[in-house]
Amino acid sequence: MLVKALLLYLVSIMGNSVWLLGDSLLNQPIVMGTLTGLVMGDLKAGIIMGATMELAFIGAVSIGAYDPPDMVVGTILGVAFAIQAGAGPEAALTLGLPVATIMLAINTVKDTPILVWLAHRADKYALEGNYRGIGRIAVLWPMVLYNCLPVVPFAFYFGSDAVVAALDFIPEFVQVGMEAACGIVPALGFAMLAQMIMKKNVAPFFFLGYFMIQYFGLSTTGVAVFAAIIAAIYVLNAKQTAPALSMAEGEDGGGFDDF
Repeated sequence: MLVKALLLYLVSIMGNSVWLLGDSLLNQPIVMGTLTGLVMGDLKAGIIMGATMELAFIGAVSIGAYDPPDMVVGTILGVAFAIQAGAGPEAALTLGLPVATIMLAINTVKDTPILVWLAHRADKYALEGNYRGIGRIAVLWPMVLYNCLPVVPFAFYFGSDAVVAALDFIPEFVQVGMEAACGIVPALGFAMLAQMIMKKNVAPFFFLGYFMIQYFGLSTTGVAVFAAIIAAIYVLNAKQTAPALSMAEGEDGGGFDDF
């Protein structure tokens, strides 16, 4: 149990390394769930549960001042507890979503005062031209803050048995409700994403893909291939129909010369 707790802590550090490695998407539930399943000895279950939680979090994107729930800790603990209890994706969602929300609140209280102070330090470094100092604040300090509180190993080591025992006593009708919620929550994630990207010129293609799957039995891969072909046709036609920019020979095009 101790070895698994330490390995899960390493997985959480890897998930939070997005600050160090850039937008590597290591913090996504599909990756965290897979690595957690590998640590717990059930890779297949980790992939399935991670993919399910990916659908639930697909619309949770940090935009402006909005911070999404902590997908890293929520996914790791949700998947780990569910596998430990021999439960399915519905248990991973039921356990992971509240944990992710609680961790968001903890991180906000714990990190916000320090991040505000660091922002002022970054302003000072910018005035001094100290780009190394700005780099440390932008890359290293956030990673330290997100990993300084070892929630994952302690929660798994001390709470695993309690969670497994609680899941064993859940009545059947509650388990049925959890399974229903497991199907609804990913749909809400898609709805959140669609609300952000849906426009009049995009909506027809969205419904076209849906009806191709429903009525023609195509796989999502097949629909993706057709979508790529349609996108290529649009791009090629746009290049052919775009008005050519004429410019006298020898005239300086400024910043547009490369195009």
